[in-house]
Amino acid sequence: MRVRKAVALFGSFLIFLVCFMIYLTLDLTVFPNRKTSIVQEFQDNKWLHFEGRLKQLENDLNKHHEEVGEIKQAMKILVPSTDSSISSGKAKKINDNFVPIEPPNTNRMPNSEIIYNDSCSFQINSVPRTNIQMLDMYKTLKFDNPDGGVWKQGWKIQVDPLSWNKQHKLKVFVVPHSHNDPGWLKTVEEYYLSQTKHILNNMIVKLQDDPRRKFIWAEISYFAMWWEDLEQDQREIVKRLIRNNQLEIVTGGWVMNDEANSHWISIMHQMTEGHQWLELNLNYTPKSHWSIDPFGMSATQPMLLKQMGLQNMLIQRVHYSVKKQLALDTNLEFRWKQIWDNTGATEIFTQLMPFYSYDIPHTCGPDPKICCQFDFKRLPGHGLHCPWKVAPQPINDVNVPQKAEMLLDQYRKKSSLYKTNVLLVPLGDDFRYNHPTEWDVQYHNYQKLFDFMNSNLKMHVQIQFGTLTDYFNAVRAEKPLSDFPTLTGDFFTYADRNDHYWSGYYTSRPIYKRMDRVLLSYIRSAEIMLALSYLNKKPNSKWITNNAAGLTKAVSEARKALSLFQHHDGITGTAKDHVVVDYGEKMLQAIKSTQNVIQHCANLFLLGPGADIPAIDIVHYNIDDIRHSHDALPEKHTITIGPELSIKRIAIFNSLPFARHEVVSFMVSTPFIEVLNFKNKKIRCQVSPVFEYGSSMSNSKYQVSFIANVPALGIVSYTINALLEFEVPRETVYSSVKIFNQYAEVQPPTGFPNIHVSPSASEFTIQNARITAAFNSLGLLKALKIATHTVPVHLDFAKYGARYGAERSGAYLFLPDGDATPLHIESTIVKVIEGPLLSTVIVQLPYVQHTVTLFNSPGADGLGLQIQNLVDIEKSSNFELAMRLSTNINSTNQYFTDLNGYQILRRVRFAKLPLQANYYPMSTMAYIEDKTTRLTVLTGSPLGCASLREGQIEIMLDRKLNQDDHLGLGQGVTDNHPTRHIFRVLLERKTHRCETTSDDHPSGFPTLSAHVASQTLLNPLVLMLRTDDDDLGMLPAYSPVTTDFGVDFTLPSLRTGLTIDEKNYIGVVLQRQHLDLCFADRILLQQFPLSDGKINISAILPPLEEQVKLNKSSLSFLHIKEGVDIRSVISMCPMDIQAFVLKR
Repeated sequence: MRVRKAVALFGSFLIFLVCFMIYLTLDLTVFPNRKTSIVQEFQDNKWLHFEGRLKQLENDLNKHHEEVGEIKQAMKILVPSTDSSISSGKAKKINDNFVPIEPPNTNRMPNSEIIYNDSCSFQINSVPRTNIQMLDMYKTLKFDNPDGGVWKQGWKIQVDPLSWNKQHKLKVFVVPHSHNDPGWLKTVEEYYLSQTKHILNNMIVKLQDDPRRKFIWAEISYFAMWWEDLEQDQREIVKRLIRNNQLEIVTGGWVMNDEANSHWISIMHQMTEGHQWLELNLNYTPKSHWSIDPFGMSATQPMLLKQMGLQNMLIQRVHYSVKKQLALDTNLEFRWKQIWDNTGATEIFTQLMPFYSYDIPHTCGPDPKICCQFDFKRLPGHGLHCPWKVAPQPINDVNVPQKAEMLLDQYRKKSSLYKTNVLLVPLGDDFRYNHPTEWDVQYHNYQKLFDFMNSNLKMHVQIQFGTLTDYFNAVRAEKPLSDFPTLTGDFFTYADRNDHYWSGYYTSRPIYKRMDRVLLSYIRSAEIMLALSYLNKKPNSKWITNNAAGLTKAVSEARKALSLFQHHDGITGTAKDHVVVDYGEKMLQAIKSTQNVIQHCANLFLLGPGADIPAIDIVHYNIDDIRHSHDALPEKHTITIGPELSIKRIAIFNSLPFARHEVVSFMVSTPFIEVLNFKNKKIRCQVSPVFEYGSSMSNSKYQVSFIANVPALGIVSYTINALLEFEVPRETVYSSVKIFNQYAEVQPPTGFPNIHVSPSASEFTIQNARITAAFNSLGLLKALKIATHTVPVHLDFAKYGARYGAERSGAYLFLPDGDATPLHIESTIVKVIEGPLLSTVIVQLPYVQHTVTLFNSPGADGLGLQIQNLVDIEKSSNFELAMRLSTNINSTNQYFTDLNGYQILRRVRFAKLPLQANYYPMSTMAYIEDKTTRLTVLTGSPLGCASLREGQIEIMLDRKLNQDDHLGLGQGVTDNHPTRHIFRVLLERKTHRCETTSDDHPSGFPTLSAHVASQTLLNPLVLMLRTDDDDLGMLPAYSPVTTDFGVDFTLPSLRTGLTIDEKNYIGVVLQRQHLDLCFADRILLQQFPLSDGKINISAILPPLEEQVKLNKSSLSFLHIKEGVDIRSVISMCPMDIQAFVLKR
């Protein structure tokens, strides 16, 4: 018995020993052992022990908070200076011994939850009630596509004419429209001159011919161009047509925006540009939304429209299987609400068009062969024909009975798909009504049909031309909105037929998608600085905000360029080559204009010389972002300093409403430097060599990096001094450089005599206070370690080809030839730069220069890895390149992608759908998770993404397609340019029990780390180089903020240029983001403090006069609401967006 017991114990011990050895082996495979002793390892790297690293991080955080506090205290000392001292440009000397204004209290426990009151219509611990949830519908749909007969994607509709009678008539509104793309096959100007101006010119003539005629218009970019060409009497006619309800402006946006790639702030801008134009010129407020061509519908759009005061929505491009199911259930009209809304506060009434397209053959009823016969532009001799080979006939007294019966039959069948007796029939197509004869044949023939139907009482129909709002008003009059179902979720990914999923445009032309996000960040910075300049009332600063001076106009024109690109053939990358160039050139000019505004305002805030001189062309600062061409990569200035010109003064602006402590980098001409902060104290900086070609390093260019501490909405000055080599202080640290798999000799640059070069490949790690990253011998990420937890994270690149046959991938469609195949990579030269502030890995792969940086800072940039992929597939053919991150996270078949940078939806990978159907838009982020771990990827530009296997995220980087995909563009995508993508990868472990979304909740939320890392990625610190380094009388810093916002609050817009009732206002937009705090620890919550759900707007503004008034408003500033005390505290619910107008 004893022997058995001993054997059992010994066996158990052996099993334990084997398991332990396997664990060690696995950990060592991921994190290779260095050939150093434990003592030496500790001496070489003080961050080795995680607790020690976190303690050091906490100490650094306190130190950087203190510096920001000192900046605020300095502002308190400097700002109250006498008017004479300010106007003369003399600044008081800063006292070196003052106490920080807001010292961080490390003993006080920060908020560890998102606080909100019970009145908020926000629920995440259970799924809010709704009648239709789109993810649930996807789970039950078969996605089969049986032939439905004349309605190919539906079924044979049969109706009983006796369903209608004298008391129960069918009410039909025929709505003439013309869909005008602001750029597609032609540029916006080319379209305007060749087609659009004629459409609108004809409109004011032809609508006057008969008061029964009506027309709707959507795109204000065109309407504004046309308005400029009109004489005053013509303008009065337009106003009269609007008053008479013959002309309705629908949506009122600058464009009909894309809903997959556009950021919600850009959507807000394009809507506001249109709405403000309507207010200023027509005193008009749109009521109904018209979105017939964007390729899939986002749940963010109804939220924004609701906040802008619109009441109704009409949408068209939705997956044909979804349309069929909603039609079967007579649920094509619904109250669309947000996924977390439990009270209906976000609901907006929506109608979905049931058939294939918005053209006339697919809008009168289920049979396009019949409907085409009622598109009278297709009459013989008018230039168009019906593909079904039955041409329309002019309506006359002989054929009108038969034609009216035929058309009414289609109307009845279509109406059977809806809950009411009210029917909408659009009458138009792309660039229709551009010739007077089309107006005549459409309106004359339809009016004959209407007159016959209305006079024939046995038909039991009431039919007329109508506007979109006419239709919605009639629906509301017939049935209360509570009788219609509620719906949550979105309508991606769109398919119009078979397996034709429109997921290619999520990525097409990525260089311009990246440019879009850069322009948005510059517009935010410029409009905030301009608004602060207006409120600041600094002496001699009035010219800055004077409309005639051009700075306000420059920002307005930049917003219009951004707004134009939100068009659903702009940011989507689905326009002709020369049109894409036109968009790019407009955005490039907008970037340069906003840079000019930023540097003028910076000079004003810091009381630089010349701030009072109204000269737009004077350059006080160069923004460290040089852009020579719309299709070229941006460059950085090289600061040329040396013994003779030894000083370079720089300024850094933070456009976010919380303080930032992040690594910034500049290029300098010498490695022998020091960096001074705003108090002229030396601070730690890291000097690194710059690789130029292969492994060769520059002798005339070096990178200097340091941690910048910049208050909320603030500017801080720093100085870079050139020194002699022996003068370099201990605060200046030089990076260590290792080059693996390098056989040839490498010439070390000046200042870096000890470059480690190895002819063999090797695995290695880099680390900061939170993360250790392991790389394989190819220089690609292999694993991430947080605390003591290691997760394999294998990064690789893969390619797709275009499938063969008549139907192939193009600008819109992603039709791959099968699963992706990994890129073949071998014997790469791996360059590793390490230092106290950042460590970088650089490897050149086929089609990609891949750079991974790990910042060692207490800011948002230090929370994860930053990946930069410089992608160049110009020499490829029918080639699509993706980056993949593969982990052991048990994510099953689920993943999460964001919509427009505003919200996150749960996605499910469906085996019943083709690969391309499981791709979704990734506007700012995507993540996978299991019960303990989450991996988030943040992107600096919108792209397509998927999770095609458990534990994997895949992101498309670029696409080159040689052929058209037969959706109207008439060309492939072959104008590829080298494109720089920036990602941040965050690995996080759950830290405690906490409130989070229920397992079946269709929504997700970013972690605290993901939120701040995304905000700082999309809104980088603006780096400025002073042109005159001898200016000694300037202020060292500026910030209007007395109290930072909690990081759950964002400031999407603070802008001038609003005119309401002929009065000038400043607009303020606030948003509160709900965050998943299950992954936050104490130090993270100290780094990025949360709010208590309340905010004081005056805390981020300069001191204001007593008479300043603040009012709530709609999101596009058309509806001015109740007044608010600007010094009072405002409560906001999670996911709320609120707008205000301020009158000084």
